[in-house]
Amino acid sequence: QATALEAMLAHEFPASELQVSSSALELPEQSSLSKVVLTESPERSRSKRLLVTVAGVAASILLAVFYLPMRGDVQPIATIKSSENAAWESLLPTTLGSELVPGVLELKSGIATIRFASGAEVTLEAPAEFELVSKMRGKLIDGAAVIDVPEDAIGFVIESPDGYAVDYGTTFAVHVDRKSQRSDFELIEGEIAVHHSLTGNEVRLTHPNDAVSVREDSLLKIDREQNSETQPPASRALRIGTQGRSTSVLPNNKRKKFLDPEVLSVKTTENGKWDYRSFFAFDLSTVDAERIRTARLRLNLVPSRRGYASRLPVVNRFGVYGLTNPDKFSWVIESTWQDAPAPEDCELLGTFDVLRSEQRGTFGIANDTLVEFLQGKAGGSATLLLVRMTSQIEGEVPGLTHLFASDRHPETVGPLLELTTH
Repeated sequence: QATALEAMLAHEFPASELQVSSSALELPEQSSLSKVVLTESPERSRSKRLLVTVAGVAASILLAVFYLPMRGDVQPIATIKSSENAAWESLLPTTLGSELVPGVLELKSGIATIRFASGAEVTLEAPAEFELVSKMRGKLIDGAAVIDVPEDAIGFVIESPDGYAVDYGTTFAVHVDRKSQRSDFELIEGEIAVHHSLTGNEVRLTHPNDAVSVREDSLLKIDREQNSETQPPASRALRIGTQGRSTSVLPNNKRKKFLDPEVLSVKTTENGKWDYRSFFAFDLSTVDAERIRTARLRLNLVPSRRGYASRLPVVNRFGVYGLTNPDKFSWVIESTWQDAPAPEDCELLGTFDVLRSEQRGTFGIANDTLVEFLQGKAGGSATLLLVRMTSQIEGEVPGLTHLFASDRHPETVGPLLELTTH
């Protein structure tokens, strides 16, 4: 625009038309500074003033068009609710809890949940590419996602390259294969309407496991009916967090000076002075615990600078215990070492190993013992205790304190129970 304006001015006022006064040319020889006085005709002067006025109006319009949208007035439409070992490639912020404006997110690895301002939640499974359009609309460009829409967000729309689904208060899954140009929508529960963008055709999915495939030129319902007598019962996947019910304890620490709420500290020493153990609870009141088929506890290890890893054995074993002593069921976040659940108040549910060279990673247990323990907590809460069963090697130099993310950690998801029910 500036170049066009400059060219227009040069065309209207060429230098050859400017009049140079004769007096301006009679300059003293000894003068160190010279002045050239340029004059122009009255008609040309009026024309110039008019053009300058027009140029000023044009500049104001350009300022409004190009500057105002860049002032940062765009309102956030979603946040990152959870992030499990997620690696991103995006211009949008990607830390846990980040507020997101419209734009594209590319999840390279891990799992992450995006919560829209409308209440709808989209759980992406890497690799996936997703566009945030508005608080009531998103677009899965590639990859897989599970969408959970509460009643307040009925009408939420998920687009794919060749179609879109309108939700009527439900849970459904979408898988987009960009290479084959195919999108599959599958109903988990509730009801959705899947539309073909080009033809306008619509298919309603009203029964669990109903599915439809969308291609560039077709919208076809997928026939998955088999002999009901041989078909296994449908499973439902659930993820449950601790909702702030997690903490750590160590001896003689009445002021909680050495505890960080963002992490769960775990350590065992020979003298016990600087031992840490952590415990956390999961609310099972909304889960039909008796129908749990599989269970997995997921814990995320985060880097620690407390002590030296070289003072640990090569392999460090951790134990996960389930609280069974009723006297300790009412533990609180501010529990002391003496009041907190201990291994003698629990039953051992399983173990896992961490190499001393590892500072990041996902660990946990998944076995029938954990399933049976959770089934026994139907309608209530299940408390799990985490301890390190191995100590440091000989010497006075302090060994490393292992740290696992709590649900307050700014970048990594805290303890999770991953369940399937039938």
